[in-house]
Amino acid sequence: MKTNQPFLALSKICLNNWHYIDQKVLTFNNGINFFTGHSGSGKSTMIDAMQIVLYANTDGRGFFNKAAADDSDRNLIEYLRGMVAVGEKDEVTYLRNKNFSTTIVLEFTQTESEEKECLGVVFDVDTARNDTSRLFFWHKGGILENHYRTEEHAMTISELRKYMQKNFKKEDFYFGTSNERFRKQMYDIYLGGLDMEKFPRLFKRAIPFKMNIKLEDFVKEYICMEQDIHIEDMQESVMQYGRMRQRIEDTLKEAKSLEEIKDSFDKFKIKKEEQDYCQYRMNKLDVLKLKSDIHLLQKKIEDGEKELKTEEENETVLEKKLEQLSKEYDALVAQIAGSGYDQIATRKKDVQELLGQLNHSVQRWEQTSKDLKKWCDLDITPNQAIWDIEKFEQGDITEDDLNRLKHTLDILRKETEEERQDNTSTLRALKKQEKSISDELKELKKGNKAYPKEVLDARYELQTKLSEKRGNFVKVNVLADLLDMKDETWHKAVEGYLGSNKLTLIVEPKYVKDAMEIYRDMDQKKYWRISIADTQKINKQDIKVEENALSEEVLAEESYVKKLIESLMGRVIKCETIDELRKCHTGITPDGMLYKNFQLKRLDPKQYTRNSYIGDNSLRHRIKELEKEKDKIFDKIDPLEKEVLSADVILKYEYLPQPAEEYLKQQETLERAKKRQEEYEDLENQLTKLREGALKGLEEERDQNRATQEDCKREINEMKETIWATQNALKECRQQIIDQNEALIRAQNELPANGEYDQQFTQEIEKTDTDDYERLKKRAARKYYDAGTKKEEEYRKLVEVRTAYLREYPNRTFSAIDENNDAYDKLYNELSSDHMEIYREKAAKQAKTAMEHFKDDFVYKIRSAIREAYQRRDELNRMISGLDFGKDKYQFKITRNTGADGKYYPMFMDDSLNIDPSVLNTTMDDQMNLFSMEHENKYGELMNELIEIFIPPEGASAEELENAKHDMKKYSDYRTYLSFDMEQIVDGDEKLTIGLSKMIKKNSGGEGQNPLYVALLASFAQTYGIHLSPKVRRNPSIRLVVLDEAFSKMDAEKVASCIDLIRSLGFQAIISATNDKIQNYLENVDKTFVYANPNKKNISIQEFEKCEFDNLVTEE
Repeated sequence: MKTNQPFLALSKICLNNWHYIDQKVLTFNNGINFFTGHSGSGKSTMIDAMQIVLYANTDGRGFFNKAAADDSDRNLIEYLRGMVAVGEKDEVTYLRNKNFSTTIVLEFTQTESEEKECLGVVFDVDTARNDTSRLFFWHKGGILENHYRTEEHAMTISELRKYMQKNFKKEDFYFGTSNERFRKQMYDIYLGGLDMEKFPRLFKRAIPFKMNIKLEDFVKEYICMEQDIHIEDMQESVMQYGRMRQRIEDTLKEAKSLEEIKDSFDKFKIKKEEQDYCQYRMNKLDVLKLKSDIHLLQKKIEDGEKELKTEEENETVLEKKLEQLSKEYDALVAQIAGSGYDQIATRKKDVQELLGQLNHSVQRWEQTSKDLKKWCDLDITPNQAIWDIEKFEQGDITEDDLNRLKHTLDILRKETEEERQDNTSTLRALKKQEKSISDELKELKKGNKAYPKEVLDARYELQTKLSEKRGNFVKVNVLADLLDMKDETWHKAVEGYLGSNKLTLIVEPKYVKDAMEIYRDMDQKKYWRISIADTQKINKQDIKVEENALSEEVLAEESYVKKLIESLMGRVIKCETIDELRKCHTGITPDGMLYKNFQLKRLDPKQYTRNSYIGDNSLRHRIKELEKEKDKIFDKIDPLEKEVLSADVILKYEYLPQPAEEYLKQQETLERAKKRQEEYEDLENQLTKLREGALKGLEEERDQNRATQEDCKREINEMKETIWATQNALKECRQQIIDQNEALIRAQNELPANGEYDQQFTQEIEKTDTDDYERLKKRAARKYYDAGTKKEEEYRKLVEVRTAYLREYPNRTFSAIDENNDAYDKLYNELSSDHMEIYREKAAKQAKTAMEHFKDDFVYKIRSAIREAYQRRDELNRMISGLDFGKDKYQFKITRNTGADGKYYPMFMDDSLNIDPSVLNTTMDDQMNLFSMEHENKYGELMNELIEIFIPPEGASAEELENAKHDMKKYSDYRTYLSFDMEQIVDGDEKLTIGLSKMIKKNSGGEGQNPLYVALLASFAQTYGIHLSPKVRRNPSIRLVVLDEAFSKMDAEKVASCIDLIRSLGFQAIISATNDKIQNYLENVDKTFVYANPNKKNISIQEFEKCEFDNLVTEE
């Protein structure tokens, strides 16, 4: 059904500095244009350039090279600079490495008037920053003759602006200040009025033609366009009603919550009153108890005053008795003093005190004498010193004797200290030697030979480095480890003769060269004694061994080791006597006598004792020797340790370190102490004689009087304490009466005036059989606490109810813990008033208004949009009914939604739709039933469901609000209530219609593309308005369809059918395919463009009109 309507044909494209194209202008046919060439030849490069202009979008990430790969990451800067390669370290190579500008311009020609206009974009590229600036533009007329270039280069943004402003009228050109603004201008005006959302989405999807979208979704999105059904007035009306209804429901709900609070508070109040009475009862018992206590205190004071009077009388009698005893005592003392007894006793006391002072010096002298006597037990102490010590002990030493003794002790200490130091030094050396032997024994008993440290270090370093170099573990041995003895008789001779040679490092012959190179770089100062055997070279030698040679006594498994021993000892002859030795050039005896170079000498004993390493017997022999040596050392250590310990003890002996004068003073003090002791004993004898004579009876009587006085004083003190205690007790009782009276007054004042409580208490107290108020108070306290527990439980419940209420109504600023309910009761009374009826009447009126808006703004608009969709379906089906896609014909199918949302469809399309608002009643239960009569009876419940969707939830979370918005958008879209499909019409004896949405997955590749292809072209026809009358449109639009690798799965016949369909619908097309499919296209296209990019740096394009196709076939 090709139309003759005029349209905007893409006539040319001009490129400057785009990818691998420096400068190119292509001219297009108004019909079918064919891009062909090998993969990577540049076809997508041209298509992507067109897309940048047609979308006014410089991002490109959503469409660049998408026909080649969905995950293509090609970007704008790579196209502009011409990316050549990416290195291993992500370094990028470009063709253009100096600042430049790029131009992409599309020329469109009106097919009827042949008027031309151009849309394009210019980029300025800063290569240093890898950054771009861009400007979209439009101008009347065709592509500029200068192809947007100066003589030297492509125009920059600034140069293009100046050129336009100079050469075009103001109304004949336009620069886009932003992509969005230019895009709107381009779609609304320059391209003939295209949908800003649908056109770029459809155009992008068509180019790769992969159609990774369900058929039904494609028909829904691209055939039945979304309509903007304005539901704001309806929604606002419904929301107002919803808010009113919600307010009523919320108010009733809140009133019910407040009623629960009121009931809970009443229960709490009852329990509180029970506890309050219990408190009153305890307070009343306190008053009675205080009165009783005051009466008892008054009685106690009366008894105490009588007792105090008796105690004071007894105190007077005792004091008179003490006075009489004191007089009698004074008379006895005077009589005794006349006998001289007191003077002697006083002198004795003075002498005794002086002796106490002198005895400290005596004790020091005695301790020093005791310590000095230790020297007498030592053999080293001379007799003169012993005699001087005995004089010191007797306190009869002279100054000369004392100085001689001090000098002798100093000499003895000095000699002892010197001997101790010598022994300590010797002991230290022996212990060091013992530790060395113990360490060596420890290693030997583990089976490790005690090789010198540098040998072990060299072996480890060489083994490590050699293994690293060779890439596998290489063992390095010490020669001695590879040898054993045939006869132990010759062990000494072998060990002694080999000497340090037995420490030679051995590696397998194949590793020798590497080992020697490593050895050369090792520390020469540390390893100068170390040698490495050239086992590779010696293994190739033919060694001559003399008869009866010493080498015969050495065993070795490896041939190269055996030859090394033969080279060292193969000419050393075993001998037993001197004569035998002299007959040889080199000879040796078992005990280590060596004859060589006409000289006889002994082998170094260290080599066959301490440094014996060959064979297992060398280990055992060495262990045995070391253990003997260790025992000898222990035998030396024990006596030395005892001598050192003895010297330490002697050095702690007393050696009179103080000056001689100090000791002489102490000796004088010792003499004075002897004299005073004698005086003390004389005075004691005098007193004894007096006591046993005339004073014997007087002293006993005096002592008895003194004891009686003490008893009397004690009784007086005890009586005074008793009187003081009684006085304090009376004072305390009087204070208690004052305190109790004050407490009684407070208790009476604090006792509330409550006639009901007082009457109840009086009745209870009259029935009691006890006046033990304390016990009665304990009973009352138990009841009080029981009542308190119940009150607290009710209070907890009250707080929980209030808290739940306040959590649900956070705008209420009431207290959850207040023990009065005034605020809650006041609000409850307000909410339960007649205002609720007024709200109900207003809600009824708003319900009618909401229903009218819902009918006009929603139901009829959805109904109308569905009918328009059916009309558009029928128009498109008529349009494609005359088109044959090969042998197949197709039609669009739009019907009632077959899913869950289809239940709403009859409600919108029912012919009985007739809503009468006047019949609504005002009862709460019926206000949401907005529709009456026949339609209301059928669909009232469904309508209620939809209306609920358009009332946003209050207090909802962000996620819930987002879900609500999604549902509002979904159910205000008429397409929600429809199902979409395509059908294949098969003519035959009977006309068959096959639904394709499910069958399409089962068909072959080409067959599966057919309906999608028809749907795509139909969508383009609708987008470009091809099916509309010319009277409907003001300006011609483009009809361009670009398909890249669209027919890759089709044979030549299917390709021809597709292209015929494009022609019949009046599209201008650009079809792209690789050159291996060229025969499928040439018969059906109007112009061919052959792309080549042999060196991946320069795209070439050749144009062939239809008349030149024979030449093209020949070239191919």
